[in-house]
Amino acid sequence: VLRGAFAYRGKMIADVLKLHIQDKTHFITAYIKAYHEWLLYFMEKLEQKYKSLSKV
Repeated sequence: VLRGAFAYRGKMIADVLKLHIQDKTHFITAYIKAYHEWLLYFMEKLEQKYKSLSKV
């Protein structure tokens, strides 16, 4: 599960890089938005993992 989350982060960052944004401000904004979205996704996956481990 967590490996998949890190692979997802790589995909999101690659998507930002594919945009070929020339303006540094827009690039940083897009990167931060992608990273923020990934952090929310990662926290959700950690919560799922924690819940599944706490059932054992």
